[in-house]
Amino acid sequence: MSSEGFQYRALYDYKKEREEDIDLHVGDMLLVSKGALLALGCSNGAEERPSEIGWLPGFNETTQEKGDFPGTYVEFIGRKRMSPPTPKPRPPRPASAASVRTDSESEGLVLPDLAEQFGPPETSPPLLSRLMEAIETKGAESLGVYRSLTGAGLDTRQLADADLEQLEVSSLCDGVFRFLQDLPGPILPSSLQAEMIQAVQEVRDLEECAQVLRGVSSSPACPAQYGLTLLSVVRHLARLCLHSSRNQLSPRSLAESFSPPLFRQAAGSDSSLDPLVQVLEVLITSELNMIQAAPVSKRVMC
Repeated sequence: MSSEGFQYRALYDYKKEREEDIDLHVGDMLLVSKGALLALGCSNGAEERPSEIGWLPGFNETTQEKGDFPGTYVEFIGRKRMSPPTPKPRPPRPASAASVRTDSESEGLVLPDLAEQFGPPETSPPLLSRLMEAIETKGAESLGVYRSLTGAGLDTRQLADADLEQLEVSSLCDGVFRFLQDLPGPILPSSLQAEMIQAVQEVRDLEECAQVLRGVSSSPACPAQYGLTLLSVVRHLARLCLHSSRNQLSPRSLAESFSPPLFRQAAGSDSSLDPLVQVLEVLITSELNMIQAAPVSKRVMC
């Protein structure tokens, strides 16, 4: 049994203000039923102008959340038949040379696979989310944020038990780096990394390229948790770049620092020339542009 609905794409991040709202992240795909719009008194064709409708009740296909979201934050994609979701089998994670650890590396804690750490509506592993939030709260404007990253210091087990509010910004940053290092493999399998490299080499427009990259990150070829974690890290880094006049961070410098632990380039490779650095730089820059262009949300009664 299916019904007619409309699909929208989130243009900006939105953090819910009321219990009945849902969060939005750039690139999220949302569904709104035709019946819901008719109940709001919308006429045929109004679905194509969500900014004029105001608040839409719908379903976030990316995060699996249901609730209200502002029409000014989304764009109309098209019509879509709405059917009850059916579970899809999860494909096995491709083997990666980067996931083979030496004896010295294996002495540390190897984290579970991302697909085992969280699931929708969460958008990243709980510990990683807490670390990134603490950094943004305590050190967004600090010159020490993400400088001289080593992954040394507390291991992930100790970080999980620690009071993050009591840690220095440098320890929190090392914690993020250590978390990524302790994952069993890269943030995305090599096949999807190759698609991303092809995109940055062929698509010259930055925003178009970023849209392609976000599409690759949400590919059904791997569990959704991989792409969600990547985009959560990208949003975190972009938010830090909002304070670049104080912390001296840039999308390029952060891409060079985070590309190795996220994508696990071969040892000895020149990160400044690696196309995966370009991938991350494009994603961070696009996210930063989206944040800066986001309108102020105002709830308007229909």
